[in-house]
Amino acid sequence: FLFKTFGHDPDKIHLMQGTLEEWMAAGGKVDLEPTIVPVFQQMEIKPVALKNANYIAREAMNVCDMNHVMEELKLAHSHGGSGGDDDDAHAHALILDSRGSSFAKGHMPGAINLPYGKWVDPKNTQKWKPVEELRLIFNEAGVDPMTDRNIICSCGSGVSVCHTLLALELCGRDLKDPKKTTMYDGSWAEWGKEPDTPKVTNK
Repeated sequence: FLFKTFGHDPDKIHLMQGTLEEWMAAGGKVDLEPTIVPVFQQMEIKPVALKNANYIAREAMNVCDMNHVMEELKLAHSHGGSGGDDDDAHAHALILDSRGSSFAKGHMPGAINLPYGKWVDPKNTQKWKPVEELRLIFNEAGVDPMTDRNIICSCGSGVSVCHTLLALELCGRDLKDPKKTTMYDGSWAEWGKEPDTPKVTNK
């Protein structure tokens, strides 16, 4: 996700299914020599070289902050939601929370719980489930990955949320529009400790 959000060519980014041990067992080549990567302070970057560079980092895409989430919740209220889980509180934007059991202890109004562990093979968590099963998981949660509504993805600290974003993309959602699908990087670590943010607790 970080490579993509900062503008790296998505055609050059791949996620290997399985472990290094499985790769070696299948005859995959491995390098036993250490890879030396220079730190930024040791690199000599010339202005001319930047002009001809194949890749120049950009501002992060598909990332939103707490203020953006608050605005989306206000829009949900204006659409008739009262902010609870028993109504259409997320009428404007869908909020997908990838936390596990901690979701019940507190979450954003209207958030839909899709634990990140659902996306992977329970027998080998290094492998993702087939796309057909991913779509079924979304469907059972009442989520259409192709919806025109904005989707905000959140988790505990902005890490496991990347599972949700990848699951959406694998199911066909186009993430190129940075406003339609976003990751709330502060996630519950920020939202939960703020005294003025609305919260819902399952009792």
